[in-house]
Amino acid sequence: MPVDQDDPLHAIAPDAAPIFARAARADARAERRLNAAIDDFFLAAHERLDDRTRAALHAAIGALLERMERELAAHATRLLSRGAGGIVTADPAETLRRLVDAGLLRDSDLMAELIGQIRLALLGRSLVANREPGTPAMLLPRLAQGDDAVTAAAARDYILADGRRDASIGLPPDLHRRVVWWIAAALREGRRGMADQALVDAAVRSIDAHDEGARLDPVALRLAAAIDARADELPELLIEALGDGRAELAAALIAYIQRIDLREARALLLDPDGDRLWLVLRAHGFARDALARVALLLADADPRRDIEAFADLLDTIAAIPVSAAREALAPLSLHADFRRAIRALERSRRA
Repeated sequence: MPVDQDDPLHAIAPDAAPIFARAARADARAERRLNAAIDDFFLAAHERLDDRTRAALHAAIGALLERMERELAAHATRLLSRGAGGIVTADPAETLRRLVDAGLLRDSDLMAELIGQIRLALLGRSLVANREPGTPAMLLPRLAQGDDAVTAAAARDYILADGRRDASIGLPPDLHRRVVWWIAAALREGRRGMADQALVDAAVRSIDAHDEGARLDPVALRLAAAIDARADELPELLIEALGDGRAELAAALIAYIQRIDLREARALLLDPDGDRLWLVLRAHGFARDALARVALLLADADPRRDIEAFADLLDTIAAIPVSAAREALAPLSLHADFRRAIRALERSRRA
């Protein structure tokens, strides 16, 4: 059958097919972008990720996924080379795109951890930047050289762990396991069957080798437990930790004294409203001056905080009885999974 030269499709190159496919999806993309813009419009300023946090989060997620993907691909390739052969090639950009499309970065537990770590690290940097020029950070060196051998060893571990930190994020075991399996599944695409068992073995190897003890968060918690600060020591200790830019240690001190999960303590410290943090500090006897010093350090390091609004409430906060603050915080000490289940049921009842 002769080709109709007047047919407009006749002049279209075969490799133009993706253009037509993208054009067909244009309406759906435009709708998603509009919905995202509307959602963003209604967000309060302190609820929106600022540019610095967004950039740091993007870089850290990229570094984390690339490191984990290359590790899995390399080990799977080694395993395949022992048998019928084959290569599992890492493509970080494509893997990130697939994981984003599949919804990995909409996992609330994972994103809470990633955003929390980034914000805490940025808080620490800002606290350091706000320190008086020429003023050395003395808390960790003093603890590391102290007479208490347990505290000294924990302080040295903290210094080492802090020195090992780079731009990448370290995940706790449950989230590390989750992300490993997602990456293994992404690497599987396009090579089904041939690499399945190799990817499973590589994933299990990565999960088994995960060293939770090397992360700064648990090291900080061990140091807080070793210090075991008395009520009269706690205010100056927390203020000094913040003044030295040791945000992870400050979060660990809060977790230890309140007997809550470290993630919960980090959320308390990072909350720009700060209401629960002030109740925690009052529950442990923080007086007006100590509350004001903590608030000022945090406000200078975090522009989301309204120091003037806090100043208006300072006398009221300082007058809250210790017993009343402890009673109000009782739900905070419940098991984290229990509290999440309670919140889920409350949301379903409101829906």
